[in-house]
Amino acid sequence: MDTHQACSSAKSKKEAQQEIMQIMRNSGRDIVEPGTFASKYALSAPYHIFFTRVEESRETYSQNFSITFPEILDRSFGEIVNSLHLNCKVDVKWLHEQYVLADQCTDMMILCGNRVDEEEIDNIIVKHVDMPSEFGKHHTKMMILQYKDNRIKIVISTANLHFDDWENRTQGLWISPHLPPLPTSAKSTDGDSPTNFKRDFLQYLNKYQGSDWDFLKQWVKVVEKANFSAINVFLLTSTPGSYTNIEANLWGYKKLERLLSWHVTLPPDASQWPIIAQSSSVGSFGKQYDNWLLKVIKSMSCDTTQDLRDQPEFQFIYPSVDNYEKSFDFRNSTCCLCYSMEVYSKQPWLESYLYQWKATRTGRDKAMPHVKSYTRVSPDLKSIPWFVLTSANLSKGAWGCQWNKYYITRNYEVGVVFLPKFVTGTMMFTISEDKGSDIPIFPIPYDLPLCKYDSSDDPFITREE
Repeated sequence: MDTHQACSSAKSKKEAQQEIMQIMRNSGRDIVEPGTFASKYALSAPYHIFFTRVEESRETYSQNFSITFPEILDRSFGEIVNSLHLNCKVDVKWLHEQYVLADQCTDMMILCGNRVDEEEIDNIIVKHVDMPSEFGKHHTKMMILQYKDNRIKIVISTANLHFDDWENRTQGLWISPHLPPLPTSAKSTDGDSPTNFKRDFLQYLNKYQGSDWDFLKQWVKVVEKANFSAINVFLLTSTPGSYTNIEANLWGYKKLERLLSWHVTLPPDASQWPIIAQSSSVGSFGKQYDNWLLKVIKSMSCDTTQDLRDQPEFQFIYPSVDNYEKSFDFRNSTCCLCYSMEVYSKQPWLESYLYQWKATRTGRDKAMPHVKSYTRVSPDLKSIPWFVLTSANLSKGAWGCQWNKYYITRNYEVGVVFLPKFVTGTMMFTISEDKGSDIPIFPIPYDLPLCKYDSSDDPFITREE
């Protein structure tokens, strides 16, 4: 990697890149050939969802929706001149290596919650986020890539920026289309999408304060100058704060409730469409279902009709001990799951809602899920009315909670909401083969039907050392 950094010409950098790739291949690593990702991206339309390739699952290597980190940076999209990374946990040396493998400029700014290395690399600026509360986390996983022609791309992900998260785990990503620059005469509010993605994105960035805001100012200007009209998803975020009235509806589960109430129409049998939550960490929900979780499920049950219906069944995918012990993480002595014994002991009622991690269909059964997703599914398992891909685990800090007159969120979180009305122009997304439709199947990360915990199953618990 030092050889690549020392190169002064494009030709010498390319030669160094090829040499590095060959060394990695000789050591047994399978490196994706650069320069081909743009065609794979085109095939992902209209959803542009990807799941990380699993190194120990060869089945995932040939999937059109599988991705490695260097592919995100692939030169078939253009030459990157600068990058911004907002993340929770970052290994700067590893991240630099990904740019070298993609033969891209390593100039970047990183705003993170935790850095795991101490490598000093030229042209990489790292800042730790100033959190207003010790209970909150900078849990966002997002990047902005700026290209030589002034276009940008936005990537929203569930993965931290270090080796383990990109090796043998199930992670999800959404990658925006190229966002071209607006005319110089345009206003900063011009060039928004039908989903108001630009407005909401700027609103999120502007919530960073003090030295964090000073760090981001130049990137806010980059975003203001970009045309977001090609984006077809909604942005769903949380930022630390205590909110009331209209502002409370901008974040977390209240924002999702508003979107569903405006744009999703469910059939008369909607109460038979279970809500499925899936995350890698389990929060403290209280002594019973009604304490907090019911409020979230009610928000996720909303649609345009506002009819009073029976509440749908709630199903929560979180790996069992057996799931983990058969996983690549267990074999490699790593772990991305978090459910403390202290919290577990206070909410035994949750176990009746738990379902195992199963992903045989996509070759990710042993790849522990660090992806976070939320949806609801038709009784015949063929359709979904919406889908959320997000950094937000199922917790109060991530999704928000009502406390007297205040709606409180503690974390920085970023995700995207897929609504059929804006993505496919239909009422529902199809999730199974339909010979009568030209619309691609919406990719979900786990198998259906779900597999409920049986009497011998226990959720994976994080042990205190």
